Amino acid sequence: MHRPLLASIKTGTPFNRACITNLQTGITMQSPSRLAAFTAVASALAVTLTVRAWAANSLLPSGSNASGRHGGPVSGLVTGAVGRTYVAALRSDPTIIVGNGLLGLFTGLFVRKMRPALAAVAAWVLVQAPWIYLTGTYILHVPTVVMETILVTLTVEDVVCAAIADVLQSRFHLRETVFPKPESGQP
Repeated sequence: MHRPLLASIKTGTPFNRACITNLQTGITMQSPSRLAAFTAVASALAVTLTVRAWAANSLLPSGSNASGRHGGPVSGLVTGAVGRTYVAALRSDPTIIVGNGLLGLFTGLFVRKMRPALAAVAAWVLVQAPWIYLTGTYILHVPTVVMETILVTLTVEDVVCAAIADVLQSRFHLRETVFPKPESGQP
C-alpha cells in the first residue's frame, strides 16, 4: 500500500534532507533547490548581459566561468550554453553554445582542484580556446590570422574577468553565501 505523502515527508526521506546523494555515482548535491535557483538567475543574467553587450557592440563574459566557479560543473554548463544562445542564434553558429557550455563545465571541474581564477584560466586555455580555434578555422573557415586575433582578445578578457571574480570571491565569499556549509548537527 502507498503511504500518504505527508507521512513520507515527515519521515527521514532523501527529499527533505539538505542534500541528495546519487547512490550509483556517489555524488552528493548540496541544496539542490538553491543550485537550481542559482543556475536560473545566473543564466538569466548571462542572457541579459549578452544581449546588452551585443547591442553595445562590445565583448562581455558569458557568466559560465562564474557559474562554474560558484555553482559547480552542471551550473556552469547550463549557464554557459544558455548565456550565449542569443549570440549563437544571431550568428547562426551553434558552436558558440557548445564552447561556452564546455567552458563552464570544465571551470566547475577544475575549481575542485585549484584556485578559482586559475581554474577559469585553465578551462579557457585547455578547452575553450582550442575549441574556438578548431571550429573557427576548420568548420567556419575563418582565416588563421583573424582567429589568432580573436583568441588574443578573448584571452585578455578571460584573464581579466578571472582576476576580478577572484578578488570578488575573496572579498565577498559568494560561494559560501549562496551555498552555506551545513552545521554539524544537520544531516
